[in-house]
Amino acid sequence: MKIHEKILDNLDEIIYLIDKDMNIIFANKSIENFGIKKNKILGKKLYEIFPFLKEKEYEKIFINGKTTRRGKWIEYNGKKMYMVIIKTPILNNGKVQNIITIMRDLTELKKKEEKLKEITAKYEKIFEIAQEGIYIEDEDGKIIFANNAFAKMIGYNINEIIGKKIFDFLDEKGKKIIRNNRLSKARYELKIYSKDGYPKTILVSSSPLFRNKNYYGGVYLNLDITQRKKAEEERKILLERERNFRLKTAHYFFNPLAIAKGYMGLMIEEVEEREREKVMKAINAINRIESVIKNIVTKGEIAE
Repeated sequence: MKIHEKILDNLDEIIYLIDKDMNIIFANKSIENFGIKKNKILGKKLYEIFPFLKEKEYEKIFINGKTTRRGKWIEYNGKKMYMVIIKTPILNNGKVQNIITIMRDLTELKKKEEKLKEITAKYEKIFEIAQEGIYIEDEDGKIIFANNAFAKMIGYNINEIIGKKIFDFLDEKGKKIIRNNRLSKARYELKIYSKDGYPKTILVSSSPLFRNKNYYGGVYLNLDITQRKKAEEERKILLERERNFRLKTAHYFFNPLAIAKGYMGLMIEEVEEREREKVMKAINAINRIESVIKNIVTKGEIAE
């Protein structure tokens, strides 16, 4: 066996060569994927072996010398397959002498693609009227569908989003969150960057898609909570300021009141019996003021 034949026999693609009379004069070992023995088809007519091929296409190539590429579903020996078929002329003195054909079996890939298209078509109308931003990715993480709400959320046109990965809109922290949650139903917050570079906080609900335990895509629902988060942060700042104000207020009130109570406690020991009742009433009044201040600081209420 020649070295080039050994190389071709190790390829996954089906490769065969025909002459002008449509006779198969070479085939690599992958031809046996059709259940045909390689050494038994040499010299056979092409259309006897592959009736699904169109004879006129080969005749045209012998005339015009142009390469063709076509993908289609075929059925052979009861098996349905999606094949990409490339026919390339081999020239001799400017004329087509032979045609080499390469067949790539993309059945599994096509099935996955059609399944995702089926899912997309099924839910597309629902997704489009949804106020939440929705996108669907394939098994490689490429976005194959996005609704208008999601496109508007990040400031892109839908056509600018399709084919990209969500990673293209995230920082390293966001990418890590996606990796950790891709294969399970999850709910998490994520920072995503719009077209103008402005960061937005979104609440994500993810639903992975599996077939035979193999991941083949995911559906992601996204709610823009940027303003809500901003309001929460502002509220935290205001609450902290209020807390600090209360503490400072309490400090300025409690210190002089504590001093006043201390002196009055000493006075009780020094004044006559009839004056002690007045001092005790003053101390009780200070205690009431302290209770009011304490409630203002701890509860925000003006009460004893």
